[in-house]
Amino acid sequence: MSRYNLKNPINSIVIVAALGYFVDIYDLILFGIVRAPSLKAIGVPDDQLLDTGLYLLNWQMFGMLLGGILWGILGDKKGRLSTLF
Repeated sequence: MSRYNLKNPINSIVIVAALGYFVDIYDLILFGIVRAPSLKAIGVPDDQLLDTGLYLLNWQMFGMLLGGILWGILGDKKGRLSTLF
């Protein structure tokens, strides 16, 4: 018998929320892994890797903040399901 009862709505909500968080944070984790090799591949000098990586990460965070606010407002006004599809 399974230890977790997926028919229980609380368990399902927690699993869906965890998957949503994983999808949302995955690009930040992936960027941290491929940042240095990809910046070297496009010709960024070694002494500027940290500064350029932080600059890109700051813009990525700003974009996530702005997108979260805009899509959150749109989702609240039009409904989550119709906004996603």
